[in-house]
Amino acid sequence: MAYLSYPFSSNPKVMTEKACNIGKKIMEKHPNIFVIVPHTSVDITMFGPPRDSVKDYGPREHSLAPQIEFTILSKIDMFIMGVPDDPSVSMGCIWEHAFCLWLNKIRKKQIIIITPEDLLGEGY
Repeated sequence: MAYLSYPFSSNPKVMTEKACNIGKKIMEKHPNIFVIVPHTSVDITMFGPPRDSVKDYGPREHSLAPQIEFTILSKIDMFIMGVPDDPSVSMGCIWEHAFCLWLNKIRKKQIIIITPEDLLGEGY
């Protein structure tokens, strides 16, 4: 089970589509990897279709989504860094990565941390 960390806030509709395309390519090339895309497994499942702006989500969504994502991250085998850690790109991706690094420090079961390029090659 893998978790694809990918930006969302800049444009929920477009970023959801991009994340789903990356997840699909990974699963087509590596059918032994199931990619959880939080944009769909959390946001769409809990809150409906992607909205035009992250501002269209209310306080409940902003507090509930990270709690569910922490739960998923605590159970995965692989963390796929869709973008490098860069605050100008996504603070959410940074905290997801940091949480996985922390989990790797406190427990035996290690989460593999990898990029889409590692799985699909350059320019995938």
